[in-house]
Amino acid sequence: MYLGIDIGTTSVKAGLFTHDGDLVRGAVNRYRQFRSYESFAEINPEILWMALCETLRKLKPPAEIRGISIGGHGPSPVFLDASMEPVAFSVLWMDRRAEKEASLLSELLGRSVQPSWYVPQTMWLRNHRPEIFTRLRKVVQPMDYIAWKLTGSLAASVASEEIVPWSDEEIDSAGLDPEMFPEQRIMGELIGCTKPDASRRAGLCNGIPVFAGAPDFVEAILATASFERGVVCDKAGTSEGIELCWDAPIDGFYTAPHPLDRTLWHTGASLSTTGLSMEWMASLVSKQPWELVAEAEIAPPGSGGLIFLPYLSRERHSISAVGAMINISLNHGLPEVSRAIMEGCACAMRLVIDRFKEKGVQIKEIRTTGTQSISRLWNRIKADVMGLPVVSQRVPEGEMLGAAMIAAYGSGDYHSIREASLCMAHPRERFEPDSTTGDMIFGQFRRAACGISYTGILK
Repeated sequence: MYLGIDIGTTSVKAGLFTHDGDLVRGAVNRYRQFRSYESFAEINPEILWMALCETLRKLKPPAEIRGISIGGHGPSPVFLDASMEPVAFSVLWMDRRAEKEASLLSELLGRSVQPSWYVPQTMWLRNHRPEIFTRLRKVVQPMDYIAWKLTGSLAASVASEEIVPWSDEEIDSAGLDPEMFPEQRIMGELIGCTKPDASRRAGLCNGIPVFAGAPDFVEAILATASFERGVVCDKAGTSEGIELCWDAPIDGFYTAPHPLDRTLWHTGASLSTTGLSMEWMASLVSKQPWELVAEAEIAPPGSGGLIFLPYLSRERHSISAVGAMINISLNHGLPEVSRAIMEGCACAMRLVIDRFKEKGVQIKEIRTTGTQSISRLWNRIKADVMGLPVVSQRVPEGEMLGAAMIAAYGSGDYHSIREASLCMAHPRERFEPDSTTGDMIFGQFRRAACGISYTGILK
């Protein structure tokens, strides 16, 4: 049995899996206790650790765990002092405070650097919080911090030699001490074993091997076995990770050699607040997101002309758009609002898919995983709007399944992570598109969005 852990933006998930990828049992602890103001978004990293301990106590892990792997969200730097205690709140991936530092670094390196990345965020801390920076000794990812709490060993988990949270070139150009950034270990490599005090707090047995994990988008790729040319993995959680497998690099997107097949390329794009839009609306009306999804079943396609733009935070990539609810009237109720959110998220995703197609990409299907994928209606809407088949997975929480696959490989029970993925990933249902309905929804979205948006992507 393997324990897969995902440290998410708004929750910690943990699942026990068999060798064949069956979920024995899982547990979730939602915390959405991050602070968001202006361009800042941050969370106390201690919340992540406390949430994990509570999650594992609910899970009641058995003694016969072969291995553990931890993945999660990012880039979200955790800043530690010499005692490996946080010196400041962790900066979340949606935070844009380091715009100037990223611009300077981009100029020095001659390539694009995003404000959310670890090095520019560390530069910002040096420039704006020198009293904290003087105490800083290590910069780590959330999953690295949790792995250290469990094992007492510090390492940076990476998916491959190319998909890394920081580079020596970035650190050198920023004038930062390389010792601040831990040694990198590729997913599946041993970090250490659970130590007695952590085991007691988390309800784990002592001495369980903990293997280097991967970013959540890589976990999702593993959980959907998305390493075929023309397959898109839709990591549909708090944010939307749109991960394309293709046979060549694609200009204008983040591109790297595919972590599971060196003959192919991984191309990634993202939308920051898709699932979070539904969580946000649910909080406003004192309901749970799944209750709004149920409400949406009543509304007709097109949501009675109501259009939602799901840009509630600054986007990480070349999208600069405003969030909006358009055409709202007294004729609209919670069902139409809920469905408009789902349709708006699907339309925003289609804008990205269309950009792939403009580059000559031929997409075969979309394999979806994450909280959104639990909803058959949301999957149907995505298929219709995208004009592509959407395939849901037997285990919808793909991040923790992907982590379990890494643990299974690290434990020596599979020859490769690719083999673990092929054996442990299982599709659940295939949704074929109704393009007539989808084109109607997308048409009204595009017309409304062009009227109030200031992004070139909507032209």
